[in-house]
Amino acid sequence: MKKILLTLIFLTYTLVGAELKHITIGNQDFSITTETYDIYDSKGEVLRLYREERNNNLTFVFSLILKDRTGACSAKSVEDGYYEINGTTVTLYSHWDRRGKAYDAPYGARVQVYELKDNYDLVRTSSKLYIETQRPNYNENSGMKYLFTTAKTDEEKKALKSYVNSVERNFKGSFVFGEEAKSLMKDVEDAMTRKMKGIWN
Repeated sequence: MKKILLTLIFLTYTLVGAELKHITIGNQDFSITTETYDIYDSKGEVLRLYREERNNNLTFVFSLILKDRTGACSAKSVEDGYYEINGTTVTLYSHWDRRGKAYDAPYGARVQVYELKDNYDLVRTSSKLYIETQRPNYNENSGMKYLFTTAKTDEEKKALKSYVNSVERNFKGSFVFGEEAKSLMKDVEDAMTRKMKGIWN
């Protein structure tokens, strides 16, 4: 019988305010910590994944915001995250939204894929995103408006490129457009539905 590639050890405990879970991806052991935070007007939960080394040290691999609510009730920025492990692949889903009068909060999605390599390093192999950093028409000077209308002049194309470069740098991914963006948003929305079903089951 083949060795199970993914083993979850459902023994969790609290260490300095963090919930710790041990998992195995392929033949490599990892630790996942989940911590809550409440800083100024931001409240949320962050996941961090570490590779367990032979000397009992932990090597940081990535972090993922599982939940963040920033701002007042009347103007709130919302971020939700979810992860799935399938064999030696880890997929991270992130979704941004806004509530009330949060005109300059992001809206969009990102999917990041990590693969376990032969040397047991978990390496990011893909990161795709679509982000609107503010409500449409909130800032007429932003190149974001050319996500909705075609950039025709060199100046307009330059403004769109500047906007995309800024988003890719700040949100760590490759910007996608059109049907690919719609597909990405649907994939993330479906993942968030699975997350909610998992919570209530």
